[in-house]
Amino acid sequence: MKASFINPRNVALLVAAGLIAGTGSAMAAETAAPTASPTAKPLTDYQKAKAAYSAAVDAYISNRKSSQEQYKVAHEAFTVARKSYGDARKPILETFKADLTAAKTARDAALAAATTPEAKLAANTAHKAAVTAATAKRDAAITALGAAPVEPTKPVVGTRPTPPAKPAPKATTAK
Repeated sequence: MKASFINPRNVALLVAAGLIAGTGSAMAAETAAPTASPTAKPLTDYQKAKAAYSAAVDAYISNRKSSQEQYKVAHEAFTVARKSYGDARKPILETFKADLTAAKTARDAALAAATTPEAKLAANTAHKAAVTAATAKRDAAITALGAAPVEPTKPVVGTRPTPPAKPAPKATTAK
């Protein structure tokens, strides 16, 4: 699944960042005497965009880190499963190899003792039948193991948010 910049979590973070950035007033204690305080400058559009960008970058980084951690855990589990699958498959393949060797040895002995073409044909036919039986036995045993483990796919975290464009400097007028 391809992650995009505009998803519910990112929108919520941007809205929260906008609300936080938009509240520039300070709350005074109930018992404090009123004092003259400097007036707070309202935030410019660029400052609001920069705050939203910072929130989006933080969300992107946390999403990337969590995705990488999940992938790491899944890959470690895959490695363990692949090793156990290979360990379970190894004796099956060794048995298959032993069956093939026994069939070849039997064929070679029968061919050495055969004096007629019919005896040689019977030895070769018996060898082919033994190979077919060994192959079927191996395939059934591998099928009984179940499907081989599948490697997890690397996470796609999307693209990093782009920073807001800086405002153009105000033009000065000559007097």
